[in-house]
Amino acid sequence: MSPRKILAIASLTATALTGTAASAAVIFSPVAATASSEFAAPYDIGNTIDRSGLFTPFVSGVTDFDAYVATNPMHTLIADNNEWFSANGLTSAQMTYDLGAVTGIDRLALWNEEFSGFGTGRISVSNDGIAFTSLLSINPVDSPSNQDYGVQVFALGSIAARYVRLDISGCPQPDGNSLPVCGIGEVAFSTVPEPASIALLGLGLAGLGFSVRRRATG
Repeated sequence: MSPRKILAIASLTATALTGTAASAAVIFSPVAATASSEFAAPYDIGNTIDRSGLFTPFVSGVTDFDAYVATNPMHTLIADNNEWFSANGLTSAQMTYDLGAVTGIDRLALWNEEFSGFGTGRISVSNDGIAFTSLLSINPVDSPSNQDYGVQVFALGSIAARYVRLDISGCPQPDGNSLPVCGIGEVAFSTVPEPASIALLGLGLAGLGFSVRRRATG
């Protein structure tokens, strides 16, 4: 095979791999979470990352993000062991989600609790869990009370972080509970394609380059 053909194949391979990676965003659950307050044990912050309240659960790190949210997956309105609530009397709270390692993310999937959901959230990120950088504020739609509720997606921009902090306020939303508490059903993230395929591609191109040089000098 001529060097020109080898380089052409390398170019096509790069295009194919890049296209595959760009369409491979998956939905990903944090591995741990903490909250500034909790109402009681059945309503702990772990309920927001264990997919317990979703009628159609996803497989973290496997399920295609866009395909999943396109089905409008619903969250149950049943609170026990399915949702998180702040302590009574608190209309703002802070929760920190640990992704387990520095991870590329670009979107937040949120199921905003239908009875005590928040009105405004400030999203910040960190690599060490100490120094946080503020990204943006979000204003979820008020989910109708006493009904199962769907997912809302917020663009974050392509970032790399291990910790995502959510400072929420304006709880509960207008069409909600008169009890002054905050509530969340579930959170998840869309992962930016990993660079592994790019690294493998680099090795492949290096091998092709070596082959080209050998043929050119042979």
